[in-house]
Amino acid sequence: MAGFADALRPDKFTGVNFKRWQIRVTLWLTAMKCFWVSTGKPEGVLTAEQQKQFEEATTLFVGCILSVLGDRLVEVYMHMTDAKELWDALNTKFGATDASNDLYIMEQFHDYKMADNRSVVEQAHEIQTMAKELELLKCVLPDKFVAGCIIAKLPPSWRSFGTALKHKRQEYSVEGLIASLDVEEKAREKDAASKGDGGQSSANVVHKAQNKSKGKYKAQQTTNFKKQKKNNNNPNQDERTCFVCGQVGHLARKCPQRKGMKAPAGQTSKSANVTIGNTGDGSGYGNLPTVFSVNQSTNWWVDTWANVHVCADISLFSSYQVARGSTVLMGNGSHASVHGVGMVDLMFTSGKIVQLKNVQHVPSIDRNLVSGSRLTRDGFKLVFESNKVVVSKHGYFIGKGYECGGLFRFSLSDFCYKSVNHICGSVDDEANVWHSRLCHINFGLMSRLSSMCLIPKFSIVKGSKCHSCVQSKQPRKPHKAAEERNLAPLELLHSDLCEMNGVLTKGGKRYFITLIDDATRFCYVYLLKTKDEALDYFKIYKAEVENQLDRKIKRLRSDRGGEFFSNEFDLFCKEHGIIHERTPPYSPESNGIAERKNRTLTDLVNAMLDTAGLPKACIAYRFLIVKSEVPDMHVGTIMESRDATFFESFFPMKDTHSGSNQPSEIIPSSITPPEQTEHTHELVSEEDVSEAPRRSKRQRTAKSFGDDFTVYLVDDTPKSISEAYASPDADYWKEAVRSEMDSIIANGTWEVTERPYGCKPVGCKWVFKKKLRPDGTIEKYKARLVAKGYTQKEGEDFFDTYSPVARLTTIHVLLSLAASHGLVVHQMDVKTAFLNGELDEEIYMDQPDGFVVEGQEGKVCKLLKSLYGLKQAPKQWHEKFDKTLTSAGFAVNEADKCVYYRHGGGEGVILCLYVDDILIFGTNLEVINEVKSFLPQNFDMKDLGVADVILNIKLIRGENGITLLQSHYVEKILNRFGYIDSKPSPTPYDPSLLLRKNKRIARNQLEYSQIIGSLMYLASATRPDISFAVSKLSRFTSNPGDDHWRALERVMRYLKGTVELGLHYTGYPAVLEGYSDSNWISDVDEIKATSGYVFTLGGGAVSWRSCKQTILTRSTMEAELTALDTATVEAEWLRDLLMDLPVVEKPVPAILMNCDNQTVIVKVNSSKDNMKSSRHVKRRLKSVRKLRNSGVITLDYIQTARNLADPFTKGLSRNVIDNASKEMGLRPM
Repeated sequence: MAGFADALRPDKFTGVNFKRWQIRVTLWLTAMKCFWVSTGKPEGVLTAEQQKQFEEATTLFVGCILSVLGDRLVEVYMHMTDAKELWDALNTKFGATDASNDLYIMEQFHDYKMADNRSVVEQAHEIQTMAKELELLKCVLPDKFVAGCIIAKLPPSWRSFGTALKHKRQEYSVEGLIASLDVEEKAREKDAASKGDGGQSSANVVHKAQNKSKGKYKAQQTTNFKKQKKNNNNPNQDERTCFVCGQVGHLARKCPQRKGMKAPAGQTSKSANVTIGNTGDGSGYGNLPTVFSVNQSTNWWVDTWANVHVCADISLFSSYQVARGSTVLMGNGSHASVHGVGMVDLMFTSGKIVQLKNVQHVPSIDRNLVSGSRLTRDGFKLVFESNKVVVSKHGYFIGKGYECGGLFRFSLSDFCYKSVNHICGSVDDEANVWHSRLCHINFGLMSRLSSMCLIPKFSIVKGSKCHSCVQSKQPRKPHKAAEERNLAPLELLHSDLCEMNGVLTKGGKRYFITLIDDATRFCYVYLLKTKDEALDYFKIYKAEVENQLDRKIKRLRSDRGGEFFSNEFDLFCKEHGIIHERTPPYSPESNGIAERKNRTLTDLVNAMLDTAGLPKACIAYRFLIVKSEVPDMHVGTIMESRDATFFESFFPMKDTHSGSNQPSEIIPSSITPPEQTEHTHELVSEEDVSEAPRRSKRQRTAKSFGDDFTVYLVDDTPKSISEAYASPDADYWKEAVRSEMDSIIANGTWEVTERPYGCKPVGCKWVFKKKLRPDGTIEKYKARLVAKGYTQKEGEDFFDTYSPVARLTTIHVLLSLAASHGLVVHQMDVKTAFLNGELDEEIYMDQPDGFVVEGQEGKVCKLLKSLYGLKQAPKQWHEKFDKTLTSAGFAVNEADKCVYYRHGGGEGVILCLYVDDILIFGTNLEVINEVKSFLPQNFDMKDLGVADVILNIKLIRGENGITLLQSHYVEKILNRFGYIDSKPSPTPYDPSLLLRKNKRIARNQLEYSQIIGSLMYLASATRPDISFAVSKLSRFTSNPGDDHWRALERVMRYLKGTVELGLHYTGYPAVLEGYSDSNWISDVDEIKATSGYVFTLGGGAVSWRSCKQTILTRSTMEAELTALDTATVEAEWLRDLLMDLPVVEKPVPAILMNCDNQTVIVKVNSSKDNMKSSRHVKRRLKSVRKLRNSGVITLDYIQTARNLADPFTKGLSRNVIDNASKEMGLRPM
């Protein structure tokens, strides 16, 4: 019996296919005679023997269950010792979850398509398996229906067989049908193996065979539908086999592969699906489909039977090597020559790059082919559907392609090859060969040789480069010119540490460190015993200079020596906001000021020691030039006196030490001045050979330059107008400044007047910024004159500052309605918007730098209109815009004061204002053009055409709706904080993680808060799937610890794997629906629950939120009621917003609110107030009940597994997150 039970033992359960596993476990435990304990302990009093049997069966039951659970599930359920409790827990956890898979399995069954390149019988078994899975889910399909589906899903090559089955009158069962398919498949395989004629193959499908005895390739031809000629003289001629090529139909002496032989007329070689190899004549062969005629296309096609990647265009290669003499075998038996081998980078429209290796360059081929078998061997997965193929690797989406002309074509980016054309596309194939033959001479000399007819004629594109030449001949690039000196002290410090050539001072010092201010060139020098003292002396220097100058150190530039390249030094700089700039390895020129100072100091001391005749041990005294300390050389001590008298021409130690063999030259570790690019050599005596200069070994190559170095390279935005005019982009900045001043003058912003007595004018400054496109390129140079509004005083020169701004939720709703009703969406920008506001107060401002009126230097500007930087500028601009639109017949939306609309005659237009960006929604293009012609009459406008980017969010409109995408913003965050190369995470938050408050010292609090701030905008704009994680982690911003950092890094790694996820609005269903949920005190230190809600409209989420509740709740019911109240407040606002929009049908129906707590629904629907709760909870109950009774909302129960608000309250598994994201409209682009 034990052997029978062992045979029934199921595989380990990992969380998938619970029903199937449950049936197998039930049979197994029944055979083990212990399944009866799963119903619990029998009723009544048990005897001692019965009690013993029950306990033994329970132990056996629990042990068996745990033995067939996966390791992850064992950790969850290993504490359960009761059989019924364990069995019920598994049923509750996984039994209900599988119920949501009905639709997925039915969709998989419906969309299943059989393929020609797989066994038909195996695919029929897969369809039968899916039907059985549906039966387990109580969705029984008739046997006749399943058989009909198998016939309908047969591949194209089986259509004639399927048609024959349909016309037979007998009814097939599934098993009988599979048996018939098996017989037919074996017959087809036998027919294909028996046919050995020499006709041309008309299919791409070939089979692989190999002649083991000769080591040659032997091919088996697929079905040939052509008639072939027979040799009547020798009926066995077609059965003869060639021992050279292994093919049937000719002898070895007539083999076309032998030298000097041609294939007989009407006969071609048969192709074989083999890898590239070398045959007897030195040619390599590979199988390809039949493709001829040259067509230099950048498209790439997937071929599952080709075993090599093939490219026709040499300009597509990222690396290339000439390879003459090889050939590939085509699908029709012909041979095509291979000119070279290399690598090609394919960039999919998703942004992912796949590198194809060992790509054969075959110019005569018509299409660029990607071998499906090679891709799968490299770890990629190809999933073929009805009309597309999806490429993934390790479960992560890479790209896709669509069926075109019988093959699948990859969807690649248009600029896929722009970065690699320069490698091999600039020189043709023949020029590369001659360049190698002539020992890699320069291309200019090759052109001269070609013109003299010494080498063949060929074209060479100007600027051509050879990879080997660049790698072998490239010299060091000249160092750039000196930078402009900073104007303010402590803006930039230069530092370096230098060894005193192995000399120890009297105090045991071996090194000295220099700290030089860039603005004043004032230098501090400290002596060090060891290098690790550099940080301590830097702290001393920082405390002194910041206290004396009342300024802060901004930047520190040093080399990459170990004294500066340490975690302690980096941590200190980050804590005090100092940007640490490190020079590249082996480039002392980049830190030229400090290196030059080291050289200067060592030259000075060498001269002083030589003049005075002092030994090297006295080198430290050169820094005491401002003190009265005198060294006593007889006793080796220092005497201090205020009455010291110096004889500057008398050196008592000179004669004593003149004959000493101790060298006195002190040479720094790196002495190359910034203006030199070559090393100089000095003559030294034999005694000084051991002291010869050498390159410092202190410079180390790190894995990364770090974030600070990146910031130093990128952040070149000028801080003042003088710096802007002195920068390399001065012409662009001057044009931006002139444009800003033209707008100010045209608006009549100020008038120059005398300064009133007792008036303190407001200052102003120029602010410069480079406006970037989504891809990171510079779109525009912007200059803005900004008033220093922080000097204004409330009640004197400003009173009210409030100005409304459109909510992101409003933009989501309007875009969803545009997708539902087919609205046209355009965008306009208001130039210098704040300059349009009219001031009510009297404000005076200093004249701006660079535009002081000549002869009126003492006067000030009296502001007539608002200016950027003033406290009241936003308010005045909005009032001006509101007054202009309302006078033109526009109405204001009462829910959002930044939304205006006008409608009539079946046409309507909606305007949404976000500061100075305007989105225009219209029923047709005519009404939008009417608005576009009206606005420029009142403001200086810029027409941006069809809306594509708003608030750093890409708007992508297609046939299926509108998508909001921020992939560029996600990549920018990952790059900025160093997570671009991190390993992706499947979920944003670990469900098992319990966070506590950090009671230790905060770990990098500044960077933590910066990441949280960046993620908050992303979570509120387009990524509701990270809302809970960001909201949860933001509660620890003031004092983050290691656990909080790990959780935050998990969010960043999740974004790494979901960069291309966008919020998609299909337009259906066009009904507003809400979901609410709560999680009652999940962490140890929490005393308040978490609320979450989400509203969907037009197939995507338009409003969502995850937040901590503001009151204490004593039960899950109270927490759910509080969350529902928060959601209903948002529902009321959304309904008011829709009521004032012309495209929405009136009246707006009540909003359906889905809640997974039945007690809350009963309490709201009841008219009795019998709750024993606090008055805060009772007030929320009355508020929800009032909205329900007034018809604003309706309540309905929903299962937790289908509640879209569940991911906003807690961490969940990957499947739940993925399903909820799809329901909220998140789709990969």
